[in-house]
Amino acid sequence: MNGSNYLLKLENVTKRYGEHEVLNEVSLTIQRGEFVVIRGRNGSGKSTLLKIISGLIPFTSGKRLILNHKLVIGYTPDRLTPIPMTSTEYLTYLGKISKLESADLQKQIKELHELFQLEQSKKLKMTAFSKGMLQKLNLMQAMLKTPDLLVLDEPFSGLDKQSVQHLLSSLKKIKGEGTAILAAVHDPLLASQFDGRTYWVRNGQLETMDAQEHSNASYTLTLIHNELATEQLVEQFPNVACTVGANGIVTMTVDVRDYRNFLLECLQRDLELISLVRKEAE
Repeated sequence: MNGSNYLLKLENVTKRYGEHEVLNEVSLTIQRGEFVVIRGRNGSGKSTLLKIISGLIPFTSGKRLILNHKLVIGYTPDRLTPIPMTSTEYLTYLGKISKLESADLQKQIKELHELFQLEQSKKLKMTAFSKGMLQKLNLMQAMLKTPDLLVLDEPFSGLDKQSVQHLLSSLKKIKGEGTAILAAVHDPLLASQFDGRTYWVRNGQLETMDAQEHSNASYTLTLIHNELATEQLVEQFPNVACTVGANGIVTMTVDVRDYRNFLLECLQRDLELISLVRKEAE
């Protein structure tokens, strides 16, 4: 990696809230036109990391370096709150705040509606938008000023397959035009579709995922059902697919990245394991 050609760099960044340390000496370099994926469990610090990179919140120690002080960063939160405005009204309002020229702004708004295949309705308010429509608008607001770096917090959360595929296609087009993209992606299968670097946030630190961890392999565990323990595992590992049978048997499928920690949690909860099968992705 050419260290002199970066857009943004974190050096040994630590973030604490009181006595609670969320991130511990995290270092990361982002270069123009690349795709960087951040993975991790709920509460691991992914969103905090993205906000620090975007310059939205301060950090406790370390350095945040940018090569060009005119760097444009587009940020999408994990959800966009619907308000009684049309998409055009909402984007126009944000564009004026950013002091964009009116003619250029309206041209950009029209192009963004076309890129994300969202109807530029004069009547339909955001409060009537579907989850997919809100996610598209979320991305559009981050693209009003063509960003050098686009930061996405769970952009695919709750979307149907068709919406996911369209957003993936749009993001690849944006990347092809030179925008670097940093995305916190919960779904391991979605993360595997990105051509770029993938990191895992664990215990406040950033770890590179190796080839084994990029694998789409999964493990299916058959266990004697314990209602409380099952609920706790599903809450702790949201990616796990869980099916409870009428015969007191529970079947849980976990991706290879979570497998070791998941199995350890099962053992610590004294769950009785009946079978364990590994399945490679087709």
